[in-house]
Amino acid sequence: MRDIYRNNKVFINKLMLLAAAAAFMALAVYLMGYIAPFVAGYIISLILSPLVSLVHKKWGIHRGVAASVLILALIGSIGFLGYFLIGRLIEEVGAFAHDIPIYIANAQVLFGNISASLENFLGAADFNIDFDLLLAQLLSLATGLLQGLLEGGAFFTAIPFAILRVLLAIISAFFFIKDKELIKRSVLALFPKRLIFRANIVRKGVIRALVGYAKGQLIVMSYVSTISVVGLTIIGSPYSLFVGIGIGVFDLIPIFGAGGILIPWAVYNILGGNLPFAIGLFVIYGVIFLARQILEPRVVGNQIGMHPILLLMSVYVGIITMGPIGFFAGPLIALTVKIIMESNLTSLTITDKEKTRRTD
Repeated sequence: MRDIYRNNKVFINKLMLLAAAAAFMALAVYLMGYIAPFVAGYIISLILSPLVSLVHKKWGIHRGVAASVLILALIGSIGFLGYFLIGRLIEEVGAFAHDIPIYIANAQVLFGNISASLENFLGAADFNIDFDLLLAQLLSLATGLLQGLLEGGAFFTAIPFAILRVLLAIISAFFFIKDKELIKRSVLALFPKRLIFRANIVRKGVIRALVGYAKGQLIVMSYVSTISVVGLTIIGSPYSLFVGIGIGVFDLIPIFGAGGILIPWAVYNILGGNLPFAIGLFVIYGVIFLARQILEPRVVGNQIGMHPILLLMSVYVGIITMGPIGFFAGPLIALTVKIIMESNLTSLTITDKEKTRRTD
């Protein structure tokens, strides 16, 4: 038995680390509904902690005071930007909701024309699709989803809980920053040093890849949103901010990207006879495509090193197995597996002193 372990030491170590990571992630996903505010607080602390350390070392300000000031500054900045952006977004969403009956009527006319054209081309006996019924079923589905969301006042009762979660995230971020070293020592004391060292190899790789990837994608998303908002404003879209930001967010989805919105929208306008607007949408998509091809290799590069199809599969499997949270958890799990399998776990015969130093 010892010979088997000795001959396959690295592979067995990786399998054991995979099992430990799988158990930890399964527990984290199961508890996510309860610990989400604290996870958000920890992420905020990761963002602000370097600034707090800089202020603490440079001016000698207590970490708690520095953390409080920077958290309040972050909240103030978000609130200041949100005051203008959210106001504009609410205005555009209201206008969009008001114009929905017009779009429905236009869609009915368009489907009617397509149906008539296909019937003339194929013959009425060979072609019998009721587009009005199809549209009515789609509207019924959308209405049912909306009613389900609002049923029993669930939408409104969720608001106080959302406020509570935000407050918990802010408070936990303060303590994560203020007592960073104390919390770190307390957590590390719960696990064997050998396991900590192995997990630390994976943790550093995952954090390095995720931070680089997230930063790069946020930069790309900002460019895509800006191009979309400016382009839609130029061609006269009444919802340029709302739709432009939506395109930027949708562009994060692997494979589909901004074209998943702009191309069907352009085709719809071509069928509806609005050719100049459709050409404008194609031009916006072309600019976004070129900008992404130039920017993505430079700002994202090979931070994750996963092929887009594997990334898409991880998103799909994550959503199927874990629901909406799987959109983020799926790629994270796939990345963790990749890093564990590629990690060099051969040099694990180190002293306790060196283990302690490497985990710091």
